[in-house]
Amino acid sequence: MDVIEKVDIRDEEGNTMDYSLYKGCSFPPHVVGNVRDLVANCAKLKCRQDDVLLYTYPKSGTHWMHNILNMFITGNFAYAGTASYLEFAKIDVIDNMPSPRLIATHLEVDLFPDDIKNGIGKVVNIVRNPKDVAVSYYCFLSSMKGVGFTGTFDSFLRFYLKEEFFFGNWYGALKQWLDIGKTYPKMKIFTLYYEDLKRNTLPNLKRVVNFLEIPRDEDFCKSVIDNTGFATMKRHHETESKHNEQFKDVVKDGVLPIYRKGEIGDWKRWFTPAQSELFDRVYKERLAKYDLDLVYE
Repeated sequence: MDVIEKVDIRDEEGNTMDYSLYKGCSFPPHVVGNVRDLVANCAKLKCRQDDVLLYTYPKSGTHWMHNILNMFITGNFAYAGTASYLEFAKIDVIDNMPSPRLIATHLEVDLFPDDIKNGIGKVVNIVRNPKDVAVSYYCFLSSMKGVGFTGTFDSFLRFYLKEEFFFGNWYGALKQWLDIGKTYPKMKIFTLYYEDLKRNTLPNLKRVVNFLEIPRDEDFCKSVIDNTGFATMKRHHETESKHNEQFKDVVKDGVLPIYRKGEIGDWKRWFTPAQSELFDRVYKERLAKYDLDLVYE
């Protein structure tokens, strides 16, 4: 039987990171159940042709895109709250969701349901520049209890750049996605870049509609934009999530800190020149074979 390894890192400054390692994949402490069952259940999940799987590396615009997709799928502009995640929801809850289902995940591509890999359902992915992801991820984890990390931003960057990090490191997750045409050629995929979606929202939403093959016109897309602005989404989230029992033990008032700034380039307020140079060096080493033009400001 494959072994679940509990990893507990303590550095010389007292910073900590804890996670579970299984089949080469790393999982934060707050996933549901044990990771062996999680991996097995995800693999065998029975998918449907009209399923939409939203795949993101954490802090890449997941909740924003979840609400956008939900509006397109349902045809109304109601705030949809927090997504149902493969790794955080019980599998029978996902099994019993009515069609069309919108499911989210931070799991690595190799852990997707077998049906998804074989072209049943569609997958939407958002890629965000890794420096802004790092800052947003650090702020998120630092404001919660029992999520596997405590420490300074500098220590977080050292953990973040390791090969093993929650849900895999950013570089490895992106390479799996970029190689998806070779590894899982049947999978129906669509890629959005967070910064492009922020700056060119309407044309990108039209691309999303075309991929989903849902009849939504330009006026509908404009209404989606009006109803998914950052301030609007943050207000809805904070109002509807207060005193949420699900997260009462890890965050104040049950409100997950998922809306912080949503800006492009906030990393400049956090990174020192030395940290940025280290980050750039690691980026070039790990993605040397890939032609990417990410936006950082």
